[in-house]
Amino acid sequence: MSKWIVSVLAFISLGSTFMLVLEYQYTSSFNGRFQSRAHPCNEGRSLQYIHEEKVNQGERNNATLEGAIASEVEVTADTNHHHVIPERIVTSTESTERVSRTSESANYDVWRRVVGFMVNDLRMNEEFPNKPTTRTTISTLRVEFNETAGYSNDKGMYGHRIYGYLVPPTSGEYSFIVEATRITCAFSVELWLSTDHDPMKSRKILAGHRPPVVPPPNVTRIPLSYTVPSPRSTRLEDGRVYYFEFFEKAFDGAIVTEVKWKIPGASNYTSLPPSYFAMAIQLNKTTGQYVESPMATALLGPLPTLVLQHQRTQALGDTVIAASSVEFLPSCSFRAEYASEHKVKRYKGVYEVFESTVFPPDDTWFRQNTAADTGNGVINYTTASNIFTMYKNALEESTLRGEVVGLCSMEETRNKESGWRYLLEMDIKIRGQDNIVHVSEYVYLPSYEKSKLCHLHNFQWVPNVDVYLVVSLKNLGVWVTHLVDNMEQLYAQTHDDHFELVVVDYESQDMDVESVLKNSALKRWKYIKKSGPFSRSGGLQDGIDYVTDPNSIVMTIDMHLTLPMGFVEYTRKHVIQGKMGYAPMFFRLGPGYTETNVNGFWETLTYGVYGLYKSDWTVIGGFNTKLFTKWGGEDWEVLDRTVAKGYEVFRIRPPGLVHYYHTRDGLWNTAKSQSR
Repeated sequence: MSKWIVSVLAFISLGSTFMLVLEYQYTSSFNGRFQSRAHPCNEGRSLQYIHEEKVNQGERNNATLEGAIASEVEVTADTNHHHVIPERIVTSTESTERVSRTSESANYDVWRRVVGFMVNDLRMNEEFPNKPTTRTTISTLRVEFNETAGYSNDKGMYGHRIYGYLVPPTSGEYSFIVEATRITCAFSVELWLSTDHDPMKSRKILAGHRPPVVPPPNVTRIPLSYTVPSPRSTRLEDGRVYYFEFFEKAFDGAIVTEVKWKIPGASNYTSLPPSYFAMAIQLNKTTGQYVESPMATALLGPLPTLVLQHQRTQALGDTVIAASSVEFLPSCSFRAEYASEHKVKRYKGVYEVFESTVFPPDDTWFRQNTAADTGNGVINYTTASNIFTMYKNALEESTLRGEVVGLCSMEETRNKESGWRYLLEMDIKIRGQDNIVHVSEYVYLPSYEKSKLCHLHNFQWVPNVDVYLVVSLKNLGVWVTHLVDNMEQLYAQTHDDHFELVVVDYESQDMDVESVLKNSALKRWKYIKKSGPFSRSGGLQDGIDYVTDPNSIVMTIDMHLTLPMGFVEYTRKHVIQGKMGYAPMFFRLGPGYTETNVNGFWETLTYGVYGLYKSDWTVIGGFNTKLFTKWGGEDWEVLDRTVAKGYEVFRIRPPGLVHYYHTRDGLWNTAKSQSR
């Protein structure tokens, strides 16, 4: 997937007390905190998102630009994956019947006393999305917030969400705007529109916000008006049904907002008639529960179910099976096209490593001040559905006669022109057996036969292989305790007897590191005492040399990391002997921030967390301890030699892998004060 981002700054003069920032992007985002998970099934969610938990949740605040209107347009080009055009729900000759079957209203949720002025502040509230202050319906996309509307006691702290289905009257190009009038508050608005009835395909087509402004003393606020336009028109088809959502978040004041459209052939923007609305959910008065509205069912027919809404109940550390499809998928082999021995210039190996993508969207998206959104790329929804369906059908039609209980996640690695590799995580049940097993395996979709998956007989990970986590240190005091506590928690939650912590200590004087390890609850650990000046590469290489089994994985880590609970198993799944190493990115926290109070950025330039089989460390020659005697550069040089030997390196952002801020004052006998 290729992305182009065009930023436009247009300075305006509307008085020193007013500024509006327009935001145009088509990305889903981070939910404001990291969560440690043993594996994706334990999240209790699946690809079947309910209306309240779709792709748009959790965006971080954008920084504002003083005295400017800023718009950012992101255009995504996907030349390898094509959307499957849904069947028409009704034909153009059925327009009268279609309109009569709409509910002439949409769902309307309101949250009161929610601080902040960004829509993201609403999303991050613990009551969002399932516990609004009020839940009702509305027959217009016009909302008014002021004292007369009953919000005088909320001090302007409110947010709303209007959502449902839109049935356009004719085919053509539609343009949308949000008119904001009588503005005396800080606010933000967003309009999302799906490519069809599926909320998972929603994209943000319009957004804007006005930050808080403090007027001069004794100056009365003058109500303002402004229009937030969409950056481009959107083609809608007569007879199709489109899911939509409109968000507004306001703070400290009043505002009236309305979504308007310009239909094909019209010259002006007009209000959206309620005859083209349908509710997404409706209250069942008998059960008191919200269910899919009859209008939605009539418009859409039976909704296709991608997977069951899956909640994994097994404990962490249950048996995981790799390569189950060997019995029902055709066999094929795999090697990355660029993975062959060749010369690599110093520090150029990074240009031969490519990031993989995930589905569903995970907790890695984050916006830091004026920085661009960063996070794992997301697999096209249609692609994810097709891959799942091919696997599911093959399993059900096989002699095993199995069924997929739940598909938890998938990862995609593109192999240039030859095809796509997928790591599928799912729970399956074999008919006639009571137990449910978790399957985690690699499959392949060749470009020459896009309708048939194959089983990768030469590219599968090994469950329960020993993993050695190697770290080198000197005088790191409290960080030793942090590391050991993290390892104890990991072991307590996973009961994984097949990982070992290897600590190489350059004669620390501030703490008895070996005693800390001895008094810990860790089942497996190794303490190696080393003399002389600190050398990261030298210490890590001693840890690698300690491991004698060529069929074990050795992963180098950093002292200031917090490893998520699934880190060891995730490492096993992404280190393939003789073929692939693993270099996860980590989230670098800012000063004073933690996993639960996040501020920082994804570190994309370091390869210090690096895993290979011991046999592969031997092939590449390990760390260059002669050239790199202190700290810095040794990770890129190891990557160069890994790529030069023909290995693929898997690159992704694991949710929950964070690096704490620390100073380098006095570390490793350094003379200068530095920060990292």
